[in-house]
This record gives sequence, structure tokens and C-alpha cells, in this order.
Amino acid sequence: MEVTRKDMLRMGASGILAAALAGGRQANASGTQQGVHAATKSLRPVLIRDADILTMDEKLGELSSFDVLIEGEKIAAIGKGMRVADAEVVDAAGKILMPGMNDGHRHVWQIMHAGSMVKTHAARYEGYQTWKERTVVCMTPEDFHLAGYVGGLLAIDSGVTNLVDYAHGQHNREKAFAGARGLIESGVAGVFCYQIAHSPTYGPGDTIPLAQASAERLAPPTEEHYETARLLRDELFSSADSRLRFGLASSNGLARHSMRQAKIEFDRARALEPFLFALHIHRPNPMPPEGVYRQISDLHKAGLLGPDIHVSHGVQMTDEELVMLRDTGGMLCATAMGEFPYVAASIHGKARKMGLPAGIGIDVNMALTQDYFEHVRAGLWAHYRSAEYAAIAREYETADSLDFATRWGAKAMRMGDETGSVSVGKYADLVLLDTKRYGFASRGTLADRVVTFANRSDVDSVWVRGALHKSGGKMLGVDWVSLKAKMAAAQERILRDAGSIRFT
Repeated sequence: MEVTRKDMLRMGASGILAAALAGGRQANASGTQQGVHAATKSLRPVLIRDADILTMDEKLGELSSFDVLIEGEKIAAIGKGMRVADAEVVDAAGKILMPGMNDGHRHVWQIMHAGSMVKTHAARYEGYQTWKERTVVCMTPEDFHLAGYVGGLLAIDSGVTNLVDYAHGQHNREKAFAGARGLIESGVAGVFCYQIAHSPTYGPGDTIPLAQASAERLAPPTEEHYETARLLRDELFSSADSRLRFGLASSNGLARHSMRQAKIEFDRARALEPFLFALHIHRPNPMPPEGVYRQISDLHKAGLLGPDIHVSHGVQMTDEELVMLRDTGGMLCATAMGEFPYVAASIHGKARKMGLPAGIGIDVNMALTQDYFEHVRAGLWAHYRSAEYAAIAREYETADSLDFATRWGAKAMRMGDETGSVSVGKYADLVLLDTKRYGFASRGTLADRVVTFANRSDVDSVWVRGALHKSGGKMLGVDWVSLKAKMAAAQERILRDAGSIRFT
């Protein structure tokens, strides 16, 4: 791997060694690495001219035929008829400019398995877990790198500029580094949350009791996991200007561990200073006995909640638990489309009404559409599974539905001061929508038109931190045909190898 002099000064000798080892392992697994796609960051100011702007800024609202000036990574000015010397001008007349969207919960690595018909219904949940136990051990570091790279590109392509990657498939150091590098190279921003657990002892061709495979998946973190997390932080996420931040995700078996073990895990994780500490929250049925971690109330009682806690799902959280999470500075993400089979409705609307930052996400992107506008609409429809939540939704303006993916969604990722609206001083995370398509309505507010009618094909341009990644409806420097061929070949090999594992 190539390490520049600047890298050497920043990383130090130990950092260079670890990065070189990670890069070398990845190259050895495949012989090649994916290239960084050709996003462009203009050396000049960028002036987006005459756009209709869906700002999602409570003070600015919707603006007709306004200009936005990008300088570096930030939005420098918003106005009408602006003239900026030496600016690169983007003609946005008749188009809608909106904030880049935020996905608060996505297992990016699962894009490698797009089209897999896994069992996700609650009554058959163990089918999904057994599928994971088969699959991740059959993926190479290059597979995880390719999945991270393609997964990030697909997010940007659909107008998502920031995401939380709940990385629960990368069960060893080589795979964790490879997946993180792939996501970094895609150019998407957000948080890479490495899960500190899972040490399988088997692989393709092995026979093992299913109970043992499950026990290994649900075991507490080891020293190796914590050390991998530290190396990820120091070698890939130490730069202050990194688009992606370092985060952690709790172990698979947290809900089966004692509160003593849970506290050890929380303390060890927080010692690494993650930007987010992400948790899957599902109400156990039946509830475990006292002394075993069960729900938010147990974490609150143990003093383990805080402003780094990012809860995924939480569909059956009580009002009291929502208040506990809110008052300790926590956040929540619903994955409305993926939660349709759940026993209770998605809780994001109620959470926001109670003042708890709440966003939305795709979750299992192998089985759900990459068109993020569909997930925005699902976030609205999901309210109608509950009479209580339907009453909340009936009070919404259309922009309230988009809010979960923009301003409020950014707040639910601990990034509300940085992104989520078209506002001066925030990052230039922006999406420009072409409205010429016949099915894109011409009447209504900008929010009405976007939430009800927009889809991925309408995304004309995307900027992430001021860098242009998509223009004229095409991702810059991305060879989708080649990437799809690589994905298909990897899928076939992984499926074959997974079938060679015999669980008894």
C-alpha cells in the first residue's frame, strides 16, 4: 500500500505498520483493491443558481429560485441573484435542492447478499441469525471491502449523504479493516460502528453443532475485539476532518448477559471514545429475570445511558423509557420498512413528539429497496399500524415525514449542528433533484412533491461535504457493470461455501 509522508507524520510508526498489514491482508485476499470513485472537490467556490430550495431549516422554509454558495466543505451563503467571482456555476433552474438524507441504521455489508430471501418474520427470527452464522465466515476481507464500497456508493446514488453502518458481520480484524476501508473509499459520510463481538471457530466445509455456532455469536467481547476497535479508531478514523467517524455497536448477546457483564462492555467501549455506541433494542419475550440486561430501564438504573447511546428499533419501548433516553441525551432510529413484520409499530413518530431525536434507516439492505425515498414514505405509512401513532401522523405537514431523514434525522445521529438542512455554516451535504419526469408532480409544496413523488432516478447531483459525487444523474467514475459482475461472482462463491457448512 502507498503511505505518503503526510500519512507517516500523522500515523507514526505503529500506525504505518498496522495500516500496511491491513492493506496487505486485503490485497492478498483478492490480488486487487477497489479504486476510490472519482468524486470531485472544486478548488473554486461552487454556486448552485436558481434552485427551488427545500431547506428543512425551520427559519428559512422553502425558497423559490435561490442560490447556494459552497466554499470548501460548507454552505457559505444563501441568497438571490448572487454573483461570485471565479465560481463554478451549476444551473439548477426548475430543480429542487434539498439536504442530503440521513440513514441511521444500515448493515452495509449485507448489500453483498442483495436478493437473498432470508427469514425476517419475528416468529422465524432464528432463521435469519443462522443465515448470518453461515454467511459471514464464508466472506473474505475483499468481499467486505467490496460490500462497503458498493454499499456506500448506492447510498450516495439515492441521495443519502450520511449513514450509520451497524457493522455486525466483520467478525475479525482483517474483515473489519477491509469493510471500513471500502466504506471510506465510497465517499459517504457518517459513522462506522464496529460490533465488538463474534468469534466463530468454524468455516466452509466444517460440521459444528448449531448451538455452538449460536453461542459463539452471542458470546461477550474478547480482548481481541477491543484491540481491533482501538486499531480501527487510531488507523482509519483519527483524522479530525474524516467524513466517517469511529463508532461501536454492542455485542450480539448483550440482551442475554448479566448487568455486570453489560457494564463491563459499556465501560470498555466508552474508554475507546466512540462517537456513537449503537444498540439493537428488542423487548425479550419472556422477560429475563432480574439481574440480566433486559431494556433501557435496566441501563438507566445502572447509570449506563448517555449522549452517545444510539438505539435501533426500540418498537416496544415504554413512555418512561423514551423519557429516560431523551433526558440522558440518547437517540433512536426506526427502520420502518424492515419493522413492518414486528409485533408493534415503528416508534419514531412518538419519540419525536416526546422530544427524543429519532431518525429512520434501511436496516437489511439485502432485502429492501435502495431507493431511500421509499423508506421516507414507509416512515409515514408505518404510523398507521397503531391508532396512537396514526393520530400523531394525522397532525403532520408533509415536511414532517421528510424531517426524519433530514434535520431531525441528523440530530438523531448526533450530527444536528453539522448537517440535515440547507443552512449557512452547515456541511454542503446536498441533493439536487431533476423534476422533468412526467410522474414528478408540478403542484404542491416542495415537500409535498419530494415526499410523495421523488425517487432515486430523479437524483441529478449529490454533494458530500462539498465534494460532487453524482452529476447529471450519473455517479462520477463508477463502473456499475463491472461492480455488479464482481458482486455476482462473489455471491455465487459465498453461497456455495455457506452450503458446505453443516450445522447439527
